[in-house]
Amino acid sequence: MNWLREPETEPIPGYRLVEPLGTGGFGEVWKCVAPGGINKAIKFVYGNLNTLDDDSHKAEQELKALERVKAVRHPFVLSMDRIEIVGGELLIVMELADKSLHDLLLEYQQTGRPGIPRDVLLGLMADAAEGLDHLIQKHNLQHLDVKPKNLFLIADRVKVADFGLVKHLERQSYSGLMGGITPVYAAPETFTNKISEHTDQYSLAVLYTEMLTGHRPFDGKNIRQLALQHMSEAPDLSGLPEPDRAAVARAMAKNPDDRFPSCAAFVRAITGGPLRADPADATSDGSIVETPAPIRTRSNAPSDTGTPSTPVARIHKSKGTNGTPLPITKKTSYRPPVTPFPANQSMSMSVSFRPEEGVLRPVILIGIGSFGRRALQHVRCRLLDRVGELSLVPCIRFIYVDTDPDAPAKVASGPADAALLPDHLFHAPLQPVTGYRRRQLDQILDWLPREKLYAIPRSLRSDGSRALGRLAFCDHYLRFMTRLRHEIQFATHPEAVSQSSNQTGLTVRTKVPSVYVLASASGGSSGLLLDLGHAVRRELERFNIPDAPVTAFVFAGAPDDPTSPPAELSNIFATLTELNHYADPDVSFAAQYGGPEGPQVDASGLPFNATYLLPMAQRTSEAFRDTLSHLAGYLTHDLTTPLGTGLEKIRRGGVPFGRTPFRGFGTFGVWYPRGLLLRSAARQLCVRFLRGWTAERVPALPDEAERILNHILTDPRLTPEEVRVFVAAEAAIGVDGNPVEGMKAWACNLARQASDAARTADPPGWAVSAWDQTRDWLGMEATTDADSPFRRGRLSRALDQGLRRSLDAWCNELTELLRPLDELAGPRLAATETIVRQLIAACAEASTATEKQLAGFGDARVRARNDAQAAVEGCVGVSEGGPSFGLFGSRIGRSLRAVAEKIKIFADVRIQEDLASVTAQFYRRLGVWFEDKLRDLAFAREQLADLATAMEAQVLLPGTGSTVTGGQEPHAESEEGVPNTLQGSNTMRVVLPFGEDHLDRSASELLAQLPPDKPPRLELILTRLVIDPRGGLVGACRASSELFPFLAGPMVEQATAYLTNLLPCEDVTEVELSAAGAGPGDINRRVASYIRAAAPLVTGPSEEERTFVMLPDSTAGLRYAEEVTKAVPSATTVPVRGAVTDLLFCREQGCLRTADLFRLLEPCWEAYHQAATNLETNPHARFDVTGWVPLVE
Repeated sequence: MNWLREPETEPIPGYRLVEPLGTGGFGEVWKCVAPGGINKAIKFVYGNLNTLDDDSHKAEQELKALERVKAVRHPFVLSMDRIEIVGGELLIVMELADKSLHDLLLEYQQTGRPGIPRDVLLGLMADAAEGLDHLIQKHNLQHLDVKPKNLFLIADRVKVADFGLVKHLERQSYSGLMGGITPVYAAPETFTNKISEHTDQYSLAVLYTEMLTGHRPFDGKNIRQLALQHMSEAPDLSGLPEPDRAAVARAMAKNPDDRFPSCAAFVRAITGGPLRADPADATSDGSIVETPAPIRTRSNAPSDTGTPSTPVARIHKSKGTNGTPLPITKKTSYRPPVTPFPANQSMSMSVSFRPEEGVLRPVILIGIGSFGRRALQHVRCRLLDRVGELSLVPCIRFIYVDTDPDAPAKVASGPADAALLPDHLFHAPLQPVTGYRRRQLDQILDWLPREKLYAIPRSLRSDGSRALGRLAFCDHYLRFMTRLRHEIQFATHPEAVSQSSNQTGLTVRTKVPSVYVLASASGGSSGLLLDLGHAVRRELERFNIPDAPVTAFVFAGAPDDPTSPPAELSNIFATLTELNHYADPDVSFAAQYGGPEGPQVDASGLPFNATYLLPMAQRTSEAFRDTLSHLAGYLTHDLTTPLGTGLEKIRRGGVPFGRTPFRGFGTFGVWYPRGLLLRSAARQLCVRFLRGWTAERVPALPDEAERILNHILTDPRLTPEEVRVFVAAEAAIGVDGNPVEGMKAWACNLARQASDAARTADPPGWAVSAWDQTRDWLGMEATTDADSPFRRGRLSRALDQGLRRSLDAWCNELTELLRPLDELAGPRLAATETIVRQLIAACAEASTATEKQLAGFGDARVRARNDAQAAVEGCVGVSEGGPSFGLFGSRIGRSLRAVAEKIKIFADVRIQEDLASVTAQFYRRLGVWFEDKLRDLAFAREQLADLATAMEAQVLLPGTGSTVTGGQEPHAESEEGVPNTLQGSNTMRVVLPFGEDHLDRSASELLAQLPPDKPPRLELILTRLVIDPRGGLVGACRASSELFPFLAGPMVEQATAYLTNLLPCEDVTEVELSAAGAGPGDINRRVASYIRAAAPLVTGPSEEERTFVMLPDSTAGLRYAEEVTKAVPSATTVPVRGAVTDLLFCREQGCLRTADLFRLLEPCWEAYHQAATNLETNPHARFDVTGWVPLVE
């Protein structure tokens, strides 16, 4: 796609772009001037029809939808003037609307009204209903994305627009439907990939409720919660006027057949009178006199109660942040405003926080080396608790960069929920020395001594050499730029941002991405830190967003610990020296990558807006986990709370004079891991369901299973007589009529043919021909699958075709009849196996009975065949000798009649024999089909049992806190790392229900408190929303060999959404305020202790420190904020909306003084000085710099 469009260009000759109007999941819309000076809207659909990229399906889907609706002509359906494909890109020229219904709602709400006045809204609803009914009644189409932003206002009338999801009812496809629907307005049936002629009516009723009251009937925060509510809960219609509730409830019925016959009928039901308000009823300012019943207004609505002068009088500028782009006039700016602050006021500036402000933004998290991997895992764990399944939050991207040859094996280490995925890895291994000899050797030797290059170990590990770490990155620079470009495009894609907002319930603050780089200064990977930072900055400039914030977090080891190896200490000093060197704006950073013709970088200043140092007091695993916990808590709140807005302002303040570019922070949290608790409980429930479904025995068949079994066994269509009729009827397809009836009619007509043949010149010839024709049609004996083709008659072959069609039809019908077994509670596989075994036995019994009957035809067939053969031979003998007339008439005539009679007898026997044979085959093959079902069930049981075993493994495992000595990495012994974030530590106090200290045990206690009717309800919901769309349990096992992501993941996510409404959101501030014996003094002491525990990891001047406390925006939160202010008057409280389950005390340390840095690095100086004097041990990443700016004097 073309990411950068410019005004005054002409994508279609004669159509000049003016300004962008909005963006959405399927494309962006611009205002344009068409030939003749007429204003139009032009939509650029994402994706290229000539490529196979990830977005191409959007263009294909939109084009298919346009093919369906381009013939639609109606005054209340937005007209399309032109559809063009330019270079594979789909362009749609359409009417330019004044605004959307969503914009009109915002206008009224800005005047203090809760929604659009009822009389105005009813007229607009009538227009929309007429347009939607026209689609279904005249063209058999459903819109499937009815929402306020897709109903446009033009000259005070509504027009239905945006047909990207339109489906034809008779040719509907059940694939791909869920990918584009807006879950807030979606009908229940769409969540199971089904639609009906009343689907749009449901969406219209949801829309009416929101437009009138300002509140939606369901308050789910993400698609899974909304799916549950739409499918199983009653809508909240309490804000509607009493007369409207019954009609809206009917239009929102779960069963589509229970809704109104049409959208217009629904509107008539809520109207109860004229559809439009009489102009005489309007006041002088344009507001309607008659108002609906009292409706609860928003607490933050303006006090002004006036209304817009006219509902659609002016062109409104829509935000266009969610959904499909709207053809309405709006000019947006991609780059957020940046307020410059004096360099000496970075920490003293006023930072205010408003809970209603947006917090979500695109983010790229880049972890470098082993530390980066562990840090990303901890961040993912905290984000998992905060926002849910991270695969559903595509605007947050992860890149793990490592030069270690073992990095691909380590990428998936840790708990499954928090582990990185293989796709997250960017592997940049070193090459053998010979590889560099063949490529860009001269360029490498400009900055790397030959001795360093030849010192590459055979293991191809950097072994702590920062120069080799930089060499590896330089070798893979071009690949990294391509990967980074892809991640930025993906994170900033409007659909990714919109989906992330819908999933998390967080509002969008900006679409400008933020980049965070997590690295260790003590290892060889720190050598690539500056190059990677400038690569990020360069790529952001290519996207025309050079001001996007880039922040680095640098792990600084444990300089004060005497067990820290000298090599680590020298690397730390060298890393900070290089960062400080290039922070000088007069120092240029120059580099070239990829050989003499490769890209060059020439920049000044650090690429990072802020650089945070993360030192440890001691070189122990516990201290290392505390450091990771500090970082994970800090970043999670930076990304998902208003704290991020304040921190970004502080970081942009610059470096005060006389200070270093390095900062610090410290955190302490009181965490109620509600999200992880819900996931643990959901996982345990899913395991319970899987164990139940795969149980090998069922005590007794459920009533539904008995009913299905009896229905099949007693179906009269499965009796042998009806099977014969059905097979013969199916055999008639593609031939001239029913072959059995045709053969019988031919045999009955032989007598007349014999009379006619007696008067011909060659009567014996007719007899021989009739017999040959009989054998051609019927063969000489019953045929089976093993028979040779030349022995088969035409009737037998025709019946074989009928048999195959009959079996296909019955297998399809039986599949549907057995489908309700997939919704059985408990051991559904065992119940299905019981039924299938009984059906196999029934098929075997019917087959045996039919084969006995078939065996009885053998003697009769032989006799009939011999008699017919003898009759034919006798007719030939009569013709060859003796008189042809006798006492009782013509002898040849009698012979011919005998031939006709004997052939008819043989034909009757053979027809019955073939019908009996094909009936026996029907039962045998049907039994084989059931046996295949039985094998599939056994395979599914084995696969699902293995899945349950894998899911039973604890998601979060206990860790150890042993001390590491002897020069060992502080994090080398424990690969999991993440689980320890759930244990109380020096950085966090974990609060779990029921007084438990173990997550899984607490989740088990939670499940024990569930009402008994809730698990069965969840079992049914999982079946309908997760299992059925994947083809049932058996279908899922056959469809994918990776059941964990294919089945287990969606099951846990859906179960988590279900449990969310059952587990009350524990307010941590209430827990703190209501703690036993906690008087005012106790609370103050506790707050003071938390803030002391949040001391920055690296200390600096007190005047450069700010304290923030994140707490819920609730009544208890406000009370707790008062206590915080009493204990620490200088602290800034940050109210956070939504399901906030933790408190975070954060102390932000401003830029360090040189003395502060010297105090931290003094233990490193001697090791650095000794290493720097020897070329082999010199810790610097590049050697083309002859004099580094001194870090400390």
